[in-house]
Amino acid sequence: MKFLGVLTLTLSAITLTDAISPRQAKAKSQDQLYTKRSESYIKRDTLCSPSFPKEAVPPKANIWADLDTVETKDVFDLLKNTYPLTPFENATLFDNYLMWIELLRPNKTSATDYLDNNGAVPDRYARASIFFGSEEYTSEEYPNGYWQELQIGPLGKNGTNPEVSELDWLYTKSKVAYEVGYKDPIRFDAVTDFYEREFLSEDLLPVLIDLVGEEIKWFGQDNSTVDCWGTDPLQFNKTTGRVTNWATIFINYQDAEDITPTGLFLNTDITGRNSSEFFIAKWVYNNIAYNSTEDFIKAYESPDFVKLPTIDTSKLNSTDGFVYIGQKGETRELDEKLAPIVVEPQGRRWKVNEEQRYFTWMDWEFYVAWSRDVGLTLYDLKFKGERIAFEIGLQEAIAEYAGDDPFQAHTAYFDRSYGFGNEAFGLIPGFDCPYNAEMFNTTWHSQGSNNYQNNSYCAFEFVEDYGLARHAASEYTGVTKNPTFNLRSITTIGNYDYNFLYKFYLDGTFEVSVRAAGFIQGAYYNPDTGSPFGYRVNEVLSGSFHDHVLNFKADFDIAGTSNKVSTTALKPANFTYPWDPERVYSTKIKERSVVQNETYLNWADAGGVLLIESADQNNTWGNPKAYRAIYGGGDARRIAQNSVTIGKNAEWASHDLIFTKQKDSELQSSHVLNANDLEDPIVDISKYVDGENLDGEDLVCWFNLALHHLPNTNDIPNTIFSTAESGIVFTPFNYFDSEQSRDTLQQMYYEYETSEWDFNGVDVNPQCDIEIEPLAFHDVNYYGVTVGKDTTNIPSP
Repeated sequence: MKFLGVLTLTLSAITLTDAISPRQAKAKSQDQLYTKRSESYIKRDTLCSPSFPKEAVPPKANIWADLDTVETKDVFDLLKNTYPLTPFENATLFDNYLMWIELLRPNKTSATDYLDNNGAVPDRYARASIFFGSEEYTSEEYPNGYWQELQIGPLGKNGTNPEVSELDWLYTKSKVAYEVGYKDPIRFDAVTDFYEREFLSEDLLPVLIDLVGEEIKWFGQDNSTVDCWGTDPLQFNKTTGRVTNWATIFINYQDAEDITPTGLFLNTDITGRNSSEFFIAKWVYNNIAYNSTEDFIKAYESPDFVKLPTIDTSKLNSTDGFVYIGQKGETRELDEKLAPIVVEPQGRRWKVNEEQRYFTWMDWEFYVAWSRDVGLTLYDLKFKGERIAFEIGLQEAIAEYAGDDPFQAHTAYFDRSYGFGNEAFGLIPGFDCPYNAEMFNTTWHSQGSNNYQNNSYCAFEFVEDYGLARHAASEYTGVTKNPTFNLRSITTIGNYDYNFLYKFYLDGTFEVSVRAAGFIQGAYYNPDTGSPFGYRVNEVLSGSFHDHVLNFKADFDIAGTSNKVSTTALKPANFTYPWDPERVYSTKIKERSVVQNETYLNWADAGGVLLIESADQNNTWGNPKAYRAIYGGGDARRIAQNSVTIGKNAEWASHDLIFTKQKDSELQSSHVLNANDLEDPIVDISKYVDGENLDGEDLVCWFNLALHHLPNTNDIPNTIFSTAESGIVFTPFNYFDSEQSRDTLQQMYYEYETSEWDFNGVDVNPQCDIEIEPLAFHDVNYYGVTVGKDTTNIPSP
């Protein structure tokens, strides 16, 4: 698809036929004030030449930039020379192998000394995740080996050889036992081999084919139309040492297996690392449990066995099937025309230094970093030269399900374990991001190779569909446009596409939001027991109720690092005024209190207004400089509080917010290895909340965005971004002496009596043709990554 090379843009001149008097304006005789469309186009002999501004000049180097290929190779070679590592492509669960290498980002103390005090550039360190499974690394404590986090550095420092050490200062522990460790591809393949062996057995295969559908090709066969996978987390019994996992069987057409369930569930014992010793401990079908495969087959062969309805698979692999997400049906009137697009008639209004990933726009400036685990993170976020936050970024996302079957009841995904950075496949120009967006490429290191992805995130300016400020008075009308600067990334993890957006406004406000689309993880609908957990949304499909709770870190520095948290309740009150002492007035008041110590909070606790304040700086009017946090609505926490799927590994999800004192050793709220380690996770945020004083301290806000998703037929075939959304706004609150968008030229002022229009020198009627570059669809590599390239800081196309 190509867009036409030239777009004709014509804006008619604004005209006012008659001036109106202040009296008429005050009377709001709006029919006297109008604009008139020009009756003919103005002849244009020129072509607009939109310009790109010069590259932004960062005040400092991006100290959060990912490791370059030289650094990565040095670390990889050092680890190979230090430990007996097997190349990942040849490794088994009985070997040692490397999973990830990435930058260990500098601590805040060193970073701010460099940024603010001309201190030394922080030393560069890497962190590595290695599985140690060879015999010499097993023990009574770790009979099947363990995962370990290591620190390597300093890197690239003349006269200093990098050292490898345990990364125990950052975590509650540096080792995680295999039993509750990462489900890496090697472990996943072992379980898959086990499924194939069991399902293709002579006794079981005919049963499964009959219960699922005669037309399918079974799991393990060529071109299989069936899939089977176990849910997260694994169930580890510390007393017995057994590891079990609930799995289910799906029909898989058009990658829509999440909405094509079969009602077959199995509990597998996957203890140890030898898949030949795995076995199926239980089957569940039609709400009946069978304690062995033999019992299941025997029940199936009995005359009173009830067979559940199956999906008509003949309808799935076509454009008429309910799983098809492409265009179908009668077209709508005028829909063949291209939908409106964003253009920049006089050129781009923001700057970037691509090598340093440093952005500036309308008095905003910040650095961007990327990681395999969490994707985008913003650092050193400043407005009008003052730091608002040292760090803003995603930490973790859980998806916790409810349902009447064992698969849904045991599901709680920790999506950081799958990765937000490595699963951010190429954004589609003009669809995921507007026409005027610039795309940026990313890199990360895994399994001994450098990985590259193009179009991982985009940046663009956008004009919101409402003004930022407006007033029509008795003598004038003034309106301010509302341009915003936006950073977007979209990560597809399994069935869901997460759309992340960081949005910046002219007045110093910024917004963090997430939207979700994709396939729901549906359940087989049982009319007797399924209703409390979801609606029936297709033949045999139930939309399982579930929570998406996403945790973010916001390290605020409001007018410095001496901050506090206050809540202001807006409450009814009875009040007697000195000018009317005989009467009691029913009114309302504000009642402020300061949060004294580290704590968990819910939005209801804030009483109406939640502020992150400066502890020692006031504005001219004597109010503490502050930013207000405004959540989009509802609870931002998980609903179930004591489930079998989440323990101490997601304590942050039990409340809407957490406030802690900033510490260099309390860097993150979650970790890849938290997903299966419920009771003793490598990162336990509850240990951060130990009652330390917050008043006048450098503090961190760990806030949640949540989507409490009760699927309905509007989620079939896909959940849509417009309804599955959650966001938070951080806005100046007494931070400045007045609202800060008054200095923008993007506003108009009209005086009625003189009929004068003032556009501050901005040409609001550009009369020319605008050349639009064709969308670069060839730059999209939707098969994921290119391996083995020198890709660090590679320029975007």
